[in-house]
Amino acid sequence: MVLLTQIFREVLQNDAILLAYDDATHYKHNQESKPHHDELRVNNPDEYYQGDVDLTKWQALKLQTQILDSLGDESTTKRHKRKIGKRWDKRKPIIYDFADSIPAETRDKIKQALNIWQKGTCLRFKEGGPDVDRLEFFDGGGCSSFVGKTGGTQGISISTPGCDQVGIIAHEIGHALALFHEQARPDQLENIAIHYQNIPVSRWNNFHPVTDNQAATFGLPYDTGSVMHYGAYGFSSDPYRPTISTIDRNFQTTIGQRTEPSFLDIQSINEAYKCRENCKNSLSCLHGGYPHPNNCYTCLCPAGFQGQFCELVVTNTLCGGIITASTTPTHIQTPNYPNPFPHGQACIWLLQAPPTGHLFLQFIDNFHYQCEDTCDKSFVEVKTGPDFRPTGYRFCCSVVPSQVFQSGEQEMLIMHFANDQVSTGFRAKVWTDKEVVQPHLPSTAMPTTTDELTTPSTTTIFYLTPTTTILPVWPFTLFGTSSISPFTLPGEATTLSPFTTPGAGILTALVTSSAGSSITDQKCICQGWTEWSACSQMCGGCGKRSRKRECASVENCQVEEKRTCNFQACPQGTNFLFNNSEFHILWKSCCVGLFRSKDQCTALENGENAFLR
Repeated sequence: MVLLTQIFREVLQNDAILLAYDDATHYKHNQESKPHHDELRVNNPDEYYQGDVDLTKWQALKLQTQILDSLGDESTTKRHKRKIGKRWDKRKPIIYDFADSIPAETRDKIKQALNIWQKGTCLRFKEGGPDVDRLEFFDGGGCSSFVGKTGGTQGISISTPGCDQVGIIAHEIGHALALFHEQARPDQLENIAIHYQNIPVSRWNNFHPVTDNQAATFGLPYDTGSVMHYGAYGFSSDPYRPTISTIDRNFQTTIGQRTEPSFLDIQSINEAYKCRENCKNSLSCLHGGYPHPNNCYTCLCPAGFQGQFCELVVTNTLCGGIITASTTPTHIQTPNYPNPFPHGQACIWLLQAPPTGHLFLQFIDNFHYQCEDTCDKSFVEVKTGPDFRPTGYRFCCSVVPSQVFQSGEQEMLIMHFANDQVSTGFRAKVWTDKEVVQPHLPSTAMPTTTDELTTPSTTTIFYLTPTTTILPVWPFTLFGTSSISPFTLPGEATTLSPFTTPGAGILTALVTSSAGSSITDQKCICQGWTEWSACSQMCGGCGKRSRKRECASVENCQVEEKRTCNFQACPQGTNFLFNNSEFHILWKSCCVGLFRSKDQCTALENGENAFLR
């Protein structure tokens, strides 16, 4: 009775938060949208904890004790230090096997899901082996997994058909690596509201948050786009009303994606298993990136960003790029708008404002995407920043988002994905509340020598032309084979991200004379240098970076500087590079003419000192 009383108290508090925030009718089911497929649509929810979690006997007792403690008097609450989800030993690969009930096609999808976790973390997976502790994938009639390592052979049920989707499989593997559901984080009530009145009482336990000593968040923000997050309608009594509402309504159709682990899902594993200890070097990553545990000389970047330091955006020839906004609105739109956009393309726009300025984005005109309860196939995503790690606002269906979106600081990221059905897409206008500061250069007027002599005055006028840079794609493929570790899954190709160059405004100096006279004494009067461009090659010491400046006289002044860059050795097995209209032959993963010294390419063999040769 005490337990039920405490639960009802929590229910009333939770619903009060929601009702105080907004009218719950806002979240009523869109009649257009199709139900989103996930593990809850396959399983009998009464057979599992939280819909898809298997529990050992001691795990079940542990959870029961902790729920009772968390609902009791705070003065008598006990802290149980022993975690339910034990972690694997990262020093050796996690062994896995397939039961005979798993067909070949599903095995391939399981390997794809394992590879996603492997590529972004320090964990490795190996099929078969002598270890006692192992994962066994089998068809148990549903989608389920234990949380963490339980010891011995532990099963992950992947039913075919139903669970045989890479995103659902990645979700179940996440449980086996000790991840709980995202909506069960200790900070649940700060981010979502649970509609207990639309959930059968027997299933309320599926929404109870896990205590903070069981589900470490590592200081990472809540991610509505986590592959571990429930969708909006799970366990509902009325299938047309949600069981979960996001406090920020713009995230409502973000929750529940089953495509792949998010950037923060990967980072959670890296923090839990201390993968970042692999990198002793200091790397200044941008946009929330951090040193990649599998390649410490480059950054692991949030969705939409790429480059050694996450300084670039992923682009293609039809759309995307870096836009320097002004107070005069400019427009972005999906390819072919208002006709259907092409299938299989992604468009990434990084919007930038002047220092201390903010960006604004408003969707206009026709808007239409494939319509599901969760937008994870064809959709547009808005990240207002300044934290670009969490998944952003995702929109699909045909209702134009009515809000004017404002950036947190000087950048905003817009992403369009067309992974399934094609449709109209979107059109939006973009502007900033602060104009670019107008720079001034020294006057080029000739000095006067006497009061009687008058020299025609000269005025130098500067203006900044806002440009929308549509960046091309240059394939950057490593020819040959490459393996970061001896435990790489079979069939994995190695391709570096396309190299792109950020756009910028073009600063133009227009020299005019009030008397129409020309300047005869041409000195080297120049503007400041631009920022160094990104390196034209990602490794091997083959690439160049450059910077430029505009000068009054091109003949008398140096207007461009170039420097060699990116001296870290390319991945083992790379024979040559073809990128950015450059072709380079490599020897021992370094550009011909350079020698490899450990993981760096140097001018002298074995890193010798030139003065001691």
